[in-house]
Amino acid sequence: MNSARWDRIQGLFHHAVELPQPEQRTFLESECGDDQTLIPEVLSMIDEDARGCSFLDRDVGQLAEQVLGAPGPLYFKRVGPYRILRILGEGGMGVVYLAERDDLGNQVALKILRDAWLSPARRERFITEQRTLAQLNHPSVARLYDANTLADGTPWFVMEYVEGLPLTEYCRRHNCSLKERLGLFRALCEAVQHAHAHGVIHRDLKPSNILVKGDGSLRLLDFGIAKQLDPIGKPVDQTRTGARLMTPAYAAPEQIRGGHTSVHSDVYSLGVILFELLTGRLPFVLTDKTPAEAATTITTEEPATASSVGRHAGARAASWPDLDVLCLTAMHKDPKRRCASVDAMIRDVGHYLKHEPLEARRDSFAYTLAKFVRRNRQAIYLAGAMVALIVVAVALTLRLSRKSPPSRPRAKAVAVLPFLNTGNDPTVDFLRFALANEISGTLGYARSLSLRQSQADGKYAAPDRDLEKTGRELRVDDIVTGHFLKAGEQLQITLEVTGVEGNRPLWQEVFDVPVRNMMAMQAQIAAKTRRGLAPMLGVSEFVTDSPPKPKNEEAYSLYLRAKALSSDPETANQAIEMLNRSAALDPDYAPVWGALASRYAEAGWFGNGGLEAIARWRDIANRMAALDPDNVIARAGVLYIAEQFTNPGEKGGLTRGEAYRGFEDLLRRRPDSARLHFLMSWLLRDAGLLEESARECDTSVLIDAQDAAARSCGVTFMLRGDYRRALDYLRLDPDSEVSKAVSIDVFLREGKEKDVLQAQTAPQWGGYSMLFAFLRHRPEHEIVALARTVQPSPDPEVNYFSAAHLAYCGQTDAALAMLKQTIQRGYCTYPAIESDPMFTSLRGKPAFHEIRSAAMACQNEFLAQRGQPRL
Repeated sequence: MNSARWDRIQGLFHHAVELPQPEQRTFLESECGDDQTLIPEVLSMIDEDARGCSFLDRDVGQLAEQVLGAPGPLYFKRVGPYRILRILGEGGMGVVYLAERDDLGNQVALKILRDAWLSPARRERFITEQRTLAQLNHPSVARLYDANTLADGTPWFVMEYVEGLPLTEYCRRHNCSLKERLGLFRALCEAVQHAHAHGVIHRDLKPSNILVKGDGSLRLLDFGIAKQLDPIGKPVDQTRTGARLMTPAYAAPEQIRGGHTSVHSDVYSLGVILFELLTGRLPFVLTDKTPAEAATTITTEEPATASSVGRHAGARAASWPDLDVLCLTAMHKDPKRRCASVDAMIRDVGHYLKHEPLEARRDSFAYTLAKFVRRNRQAIYLAGAMVALIVVAVALTLRLSRKSPPSRPRAKAVAVLPFLNTGNDPTVDFLRFALANEISGTLGYARSLSLRQSQADGKYAAPDRDLEKTGRELRVDDIVTGHFLKAGEQLQITLEVTGVEGNRPLWQEVFDVPVRNMMAMQAQIAAKTRRGLAPMLGVSEFVTDSPPKPKNEEAYSLYLRAKALSSDPETANQAIEMLNRSAALDPDYAPVWGALASRYAEAGWFGNGGLEAIARWRDIANRMAALDPDNVIARAGVLYIAEQFTNPGEKGGLTRGEAYRGFEDLLRRRPDSARLHFLMSWLLRDAGLLEESARECDTSVLIDAQDAAARSCGVTFMLRGDYRRALDYLRLDPDSEVSKAVSIDVFLREGKEKDVLQAQTAPQWGGYSMLFAFLRHRPEHEIVALARTVQPSPDPEVNYFSAAHLAYCGQTDAALAMLKQTIQRGYCTYPAIESDPMFTSLRGKPAFHEIRSAAMACQNEFLAQRGQPRL
């Protein structure tokens, strides 16, 4: 018998031996094809295995002699410094012995490749398993202790001896509670995630490879068929020889079909294991099926829900719908639609145990509200939690009072995208953005609607855009857009609503307006948005019946054309000039002042306008707020930035206490606005009141769990030292520069310098260039030179980041100076600077204690303005 035939026989044996006896022959007949002579040999091996003196309990020499008809290695009494005690069993490629090291006296598991002299491929897989174990260092992964070869070149390695029970058996015998089962499952996920982080996919996750020791700790074993991942996540080795090595009941559909495997294949197996832990059975009943039928079932049929099986089996669970989501999302047939990673599963198990909304679940208002109530049940019953109770009561009132059309549920989040110019007439091309802005402006007064406005850079303006993909990027339910065509002196406009899920058309309205009468167009857009579009989206109420209306055709046309211009410096200046002309012609039209304020804010924050542009912005924004008091989001922006750029003692400025009272007033008017709660959280963060800021952040995502702007709340939780929650918020908009920058700071505070260096580029603010140079061990003179380039920003929070980076890079004097200026500009930093690990090197300096006192004084001033006791 040659080595290839032996490879085929042992592969078939490992598959067939796990099947019920009636299915074994059918499986072999199907797999052996033209070589039916393999069947009796495999069946003979199975018969031997079933006897009291198991075929697989014999030593490797006896196995080789019986199967190959030739002598094999001698029975092992010793291997290196290890004395063999007894055989433990056989893995996919080798025999595993219980052994003891003479000098240390500890018992270990020693694995020897049984046929290294016959199969180079098997030898390579054995060595690969050894290498895999060598790179993994996790408390829930069996550790590798030693490795070498015998005199004849046969490889062996020594690993931790785990005396325990398979995961499901342990839970059954100990009658584990649901919380205990999920705790073990999370430990398993953490071990698998550790492997994935090191580029290893297991590919054979099943309870028998997961042992739980008597102390309740878990060990993941048997990386015999694991694969390395290349940098883009695909397995390096996609070859197949003989029967596929896996356990079908736990294998992902792509493994059954022999396709590419990835981290998502392990996610699927984890979903099956979780299902079994919850219900006591597998998601598919395969007992009476042939291997071909079983493969068809796994690859084509949908599994039962855990709730339908678990309730019948008597499993205990507090919220079966969430458990169904956890299992079914992991076991989705399409790998791309499974949980994004094992880390996502870990987070969702944590969310479930804390009664928080799952990331895997598409949140409905009722779902997130129920989670909020359950999570805060005790607090709601206490008098001290009346604020939370009021938020819940108001949200419920709004929900119950809304009279949405019965055939169409209320749209929670909507994006308005640029329109398409189907006639390509350049004279009306500005309407691509103008029409979208007008619809956004009208919907901005709608209650209980989360609005994502289109981006002026034209990212979503392409004619071949994929609305479903765009909707998922923007995290919305519906997309509002349309197209227009100039025909002579008439303009035909089509408004459309598309449901993101399934890319379904939901609503359409077509109307004509004169090309030279933009004010008539505005009136039509406003009327059709209020009377047709808004009810279809589930909006039944607007905060005002008298929104601003233009009164001058030329002024309005200038306004529309200016709004369509980009933010490039040259076009931005052109836009400011056009808007100033428009405002002079129609001084009572609030939107033109709002557009002009935005341009000056951009010039001050991102351009060359500096504080002069910010001061101009403040004056203009105040005028806009006076003209349009119902535009609460714009008014909130005025309050926040006006307070931000008021220097201490400045006459006519706005104190933080005044801004806070302004926010309180706006929240009384619009408690349903996620953006208002978010802006309030920002104000409180500036004052250093991190607990209050965190509550406002949580309220914001309770109302709108997908608003990308809430990414900034990641700073609040980072300053509190809650790094996991910080990253949760940053994932709301993972591709933004802000999220990438703050993620770097979170990783630094966690001591994960390697994760920081994996960032593609360094942000161009806050001293990140210096920070990366320091982490890459550049010369000291280069760090000092880069430190000199770190200049104060008009935004004091940016200065806090700069101070932290300077301190981390050993630039103590510069760090203290920057931190002092941060507090002088009103960013209180207390109590964050007390515990922020970035400032550890500064805390022994006398100057730091002065800065700390200034930070406390900064916060005390705000507390006094609110009428609260000082610290």
